[in-house]
This record gives sequence, C-alpha cells and structure tokens, in this order.
Amino acid sequence: MTTLVAPPKSAKTTLCISFALIFLCGAVSGALLVNLTGHGHESHGHFGSQFELQRLHKELDLSDEQTRQLSMILDDVAKYYDNVLSDGQTRLMQMLDDKQKAKFQQLLATDGH
Repeated sequence: MTTLVAPPKSAKTTLCISFALIFLCGAVSGALLVNLTGHGHESHGHFGSQFELQRLHKELDLSDEQTRQLSMILDDVAKYYDNVLSDGQTRLMQMLDDKQKAKFQQLLATDGH
C-alpha cells in the first residue's frame, strides 16, 4: 500500500491560507446572515432610501452632482451586495444535501425572502 505525503508547507503560507479562508467564510456567513435576518438593503441600504438620500443632500450640503454621484455609488454597492449574497447562496446550496437544501429554502421562505 502506497501512502501519499503532502509536501511540507511553510508556516507563512499556511497562515496566509488560513486567514484567507477565515475571511472568505466570514464574508459569506455575514452576507447570508444579513439576508436571513432581513437586514439587507432596502433601496441602497441604510442611507440609500430616497428620504435618506435627500437628508444627506441637505445635511451635508451636497451639490446636485454630488447627490447624483452618491446615488450611483449606493446603487453599485447594492449590486455588489446582491452578487455576494447570490454567490454565497449558490456555494452554500452546492455543499448541502437534498434534505438540508429543502430546510434552507424553507428557512428563507419563512423569513420573507
């Protein structure tokens, strides 16, 4: 019987890979948690509603151009957030078995998503 032995890795490489995996798991978990708890974006997130946008326009004395740029930035962030959630959910569904997938879908449905 032949035993395969992985080549030794440097401590620095192992540490970097560990941090990267922890970061990615945290990002995906956080995005899914935000989605599951209903704290997602409602038209640009916390500052993005039309009311909040106008409030920032007034409070910060933004020009019309700055307000337009802020709206575009918030749109981009919302799209990025949606993509992260979608990717995370897709990857999560790939690792779950059929029973877990059904339960996960049920959890999403009961949360209003």
